[in-house]
Amino acid sequence: MKSADAPQRALSFDLNPRLSLPLRYFLTAPLFAALAAALLAWQGPAALLTRWSPLTLALTHLMVLGCLSMTMVGALLQLLPVVAGVALPRVGVVGGVVHIGLCLGTLVLAAAFWLEQALLFRCALALLLATLLLFVAACTLALWRRGPGAGPVLPGIRLSLASLAITTLLGGLLAGAFAVPALAGLPLQRLTDLHAMWGLLGWVGLLVIAIAYQVVPMFMVTPPYPPLLTGGFTTTMFLLLASASISSGLRGPAQLFHQACLLLLVAGYAAFGAVTLSLLARRKRPSADPTTLYWRTAMASLLAALALWLWPGDAHDNLRPLLLGVLLIAGFALSAIAGMLYKIVPFLTWYHLQESAAPGQPKLPGINKIIPELAAHRQFRTHALALLMLAAACWRPDLLARPAAALMGIACLWLWYNLATALRLYRRLRPPSTPPFTVTATT
Repeated sequence: MKSADAPQRALSFDLNPRLSLPLRYFLTAPLFAALAAALLAWQGPAALLTRWSPLTLALTHLMVLGCLSMTMVGALLQLLPVVAGVALPRVGVVGGVVHIGLCLGTLVLAAAFWLEQALLFRCALALLLATLLLFVAACTLALWRRGPGAGPVLPGIRLSLASLAITTLLGGLLAGAFAVPALAGLPLQRLTDLHAMWGLLGWVGLLVIAIAYQVVPMFMVTPPYPPLLTGGFTTTMFLLLASASISSGLRGPAQLFHQACLLLLVAGYAAFGAVTLSLLARRKRPSADPTTLYWRTAMASLLAALALWLWPGDAHDNLRPLLLGVLLIAGFALSAIAGMLYKIVPFLTWYHLQESAAPGQPKLPGINKIIPELAAHRQFRTHALALLMLAAACWRPDLLARPAAALMGIACLWLWYNLATALRLYRRLRPPSTPPFTVTATT
């Protein structure tokens, strides 16, 4: 393969952060997903009655902020120096502060929805705005100068960070409407739809696409993405998101422009999902490892969600938005993230052990041996079954909400346990002179 044909950049570890920096995020994220599952198991059908239920909003933000955003922030703190060749200012301090702020802010926000307390919304608003904007500002400073040879990965990351900033500001307005009575007159339904669109399709979607350019060909041994999906694809998706947002308040014939933007958005993300499935079908390794299975599930969930989005339905029907949330959050985003973690965590563990290895030390296990593949396969099957039950629970929450939540909780805790296996291996094999998590290549 010629380098000019490959969208991914050769990895550089000169600015690699300490192992503790991304791992604290990666090991925290499944626990928040398990907490969301525990809340659903406790409350049962009441949490799946409507997208506007305080319980539904609480568990949704536990998933989106505590699990999805937690993982993506940790991934960016690791990937920006390695993939884009840029150093974040005071990355250790920023990473620690953002981790604590995101944990506390997510818990306080979930409690605010659950208890419907204005004071808690004010506290969550202060914590999350400060935390997420600090993270965006640190990444913006690092990305001010383009990393050499980063290809389409870096523009996608920049646009996902811009989407995170927009999502945060929209979320701040919505939280402010609960915290400050004077803001209650805002168009809450429109702001909520825009907040969800920028969060799931912008922040999450664009970052998954940008990272896919690098990790799908590299870790899953597929052909590179075609130029049609790498040249200016993320920029086009971002502009369509902006156009759909601005035109969302139009009425009459101008509403056709808004609908056209939405249709083009659906077509773009559907093209990404279909091409990714095609690349995975042409991978060079015959057997599907857990990461490949997770990504196939993620892309199939994305395509199903887009088809459901286009399907005409009753505006007062609660089933459609709930099922959309399950497909996009648990099916698409959580599956893609879990699949990446099964590659990124073993690779980082192996790399840091290799860097700190002493002369004469016994041979390190291969990357594929750091997390037993059989355990990962079994955990994936539990996740897939939980996803199917969650989707079915949108129809019959009275029968399936609690069993689906229990299965999803087991799958998330099992994911945490499998990832912690890599940490236990690192602690066991690192040289005695190396403090926990410390490596030679740090910022």
